Amino acid sequence: MRVSQGMKWDSNGVIPLSLNPRRRSVFYESDVVDNLFKGIGDIIGMPIDHVVIESRRRDVRRFIERTFLSQIEESLEYQVDLVSETDPAQKEAKSKRLLEMRKGYTLQVDEIGRVYGYGNIHLSDLWEKGEDFAWRTLVISNPHSMLFYPAEMLGSVEGFEQTNMRVEHELIGENAYAVTVYPGSHPLELKERLRRKRYDFKPGDIEFERCSTCGIPLEVSRCKWDLEAGTIIDNLTGRRMAIFGPEAMEAVLDDLEAELGEVIPEMAIESQRRYIRSAWTVEEWRRDADAFQRMIAVRGVGNLTQFEGDRQGLTLTIQNSCLHLLMVGAIQALVEMAYRVENSTHEWDFTDDGDLTVTIKVLR
Repeated sequence: MRVSQGMKWDSNGVIPLSLNPRRRSVFYESDVVDNLFKGIGDIIGMPIDHVVIESRRRDVRRFIERTFLSQIEESLEYQVDLVSETDPAQKEAKSKRLLEMRKGYTLQVDEIGRVYGYGNIHLSDLWEKGEDFAWRTLVISNPHSMLFYPAEMLGSVEGFEQTNMRVEHELIGENAYAVTVYPGSHPLELKERLRRKRYDFKPGDIEFERCSTCGIPLEVSRCKWDLEAGTIIDNLTGRRMAIFGPEAMEAVLDDLEAELGEVIPEMAIESQRRYIRSAWTVEEWRRDADAFQRMIAVRGVGNLTQFEGDRQGLTLTIQNSCLHLLMVGAIQALVEMAYRVENSTHEWDFTDDGDLTVTIKVLR
């Protein structure tokens, strides 16, 4: 399986990439993505989709430009030759070659998306019609996020064409969208953000039962992977999962804070708290510390090293933490549900070396 080749589940609560162990992925509930940002927009009283899309677009374009530099240069050379070519037969041959190149890149990216749970991404009928820019429209069914996917497609096309674009999407069927990019200026220019410091991951002693074939934890391999639909369903919870880099969410939250102010972290926590309370059940939390440690380790969001509770609340520490604002909101929601209270207070600290400490006090 491509997943087991590209990453591994370590004993310290991190899922590092095989080719770059300092970078990590998470295996996380995909519904959280759009619900988090919708919740923030609801709290502040205005939509923030444009900031989310622009933030994600910018990062994806930079990734494409770094990763596919030689392919981009080859593609641009073909475009220049195509414009200057005067021989009709040669022009047609070069046009076909350019289309095949773009089609190959598109199919490669789409296959990865299906494996990682992003939905069923496929070519539009523009290819059959012989349109010159057929790669600028894709069809996606069962999208994991209709904020991230359009932004990621936008950034990808911009990277390969080396020009600014805009994106639109149209509902064309049940949970199916045609997503189209076209040349145009960006509606928003974000400030340059400071680079986050990366920290060295601390060792851990988490043990997983692993699949004898691919080596990934059984909690992951036992999920229902529908490669045609591009979905991953956790059979224990019934929730949809996806694999993505946590820095995608963290970068968007950083940009939102830069644009809208220092209130964003607390709004993100509150948005996540509300969503978890509405979407999860109290049984998610009623386990011991070992079970909770495994639950977050399988998701790749860190290693639980402290778990102390009493009638007033709970304090815990997670080493090698990521998505820390989401974790604070989720923990607060689960504590409230377990203690059967409507409200609580939270305090949290996230250190430079990746330790997240959270204290929840219930209000009765």
